Amino acid sequence: MIEIRPARQDDAAQVAAIYNHGILERQATFETRPRRPNEIEGWLEEGRPFLVATDEDGTIVGFARVSAYSVRKAYAGVGEHGVYVAPDQRGRGVGLKLMNALADAAEHAGYHKLTSRVFTTNQASLKLHQAAGFTEVGVQKRHGQLDGEWKDTMLVERLLGDAARQ
Repeated sequence: MIEIRPARQDDAAQVAAIYNHGILERQATFETRPRRPNEIEGWLEEGRPFLVATDEDGTIVGFARVSAYSVRKAYAGVGEHGVYVAPDQRGRGVGLKLMNALADAAEHAGYHKLTSRVFTTNQASLKLHQAAGFTEVGVQKRHGQLDGEWKDTMLVERLLGDAARQ
């Protein structure tokens, strides 16, 4: 039984552990430096949608959050997003539950679009985004380097609310 709820300050250490595992895997982010719990607490201070998935014991098994896309006023309703699932919980539907709940929370918070860049080599994440209603916009060739290697990314987006109905 998985429960999705808003993240709290006391979740920071568990969220950091999941994110740091994702950083170490080198398949989901260009980030290379592990994060400390106080940095995760800073995400909460941003006031954007930030959700965790917990199991029946209350252990955090994944998280999803919206971060700033741009400071330009024209993009006020666009949110960048990320989703990470604990390695031992992958393939069990946790990511899809988080993504759909994050889309609902983002729409409720006034966002009209979620977007992200997914490594083209990360087939699990690409499948998750498709299952959650994201459109693959296109490949961004050599978008960034990770450990000295160029990475291509797939730009994905999901329209929300009225934007999705037009």
